[in-house]
Amino acid sequence: MVHIPSNYGDPYPITKRLIEDGRTHLLLRKPLEFSFPIRLLQGDEDKDVSVELANKLFTHIKGPDVQLLLLKGADHRFSAANELALTEATILNVIDAIKRRT
Repeated sequence: MVHIPSNYGDPYPITKRLIEDGRTHLLLRKPLEFSFPIRLLQGDEDKDVSVELANKLFTHIKGPDVQLLLLKGADHRFSAANELALTEATILNVIDAIKRRT
């Protein structure tokens, strides 16, 4: 086991089992197809998940209602008041989109 330092608390334990399990869940090998609304929220100052990776995931998702929302100044925690407000508004937006479809 290896422990990788974290900016958010205890180090992340990385085990052989985690790596092997991860290999069975690779997401970017083929398109991801969803029939429901998808929202990806991304901060442009996220040091853990790059904007490029978020965009790559976005391009792999296939569906009728997919959005990538990039928020200037937001980091990985997405915990500032305006970021939490955007998260709440986005959840409500998805709920409304689902209700309109039914």
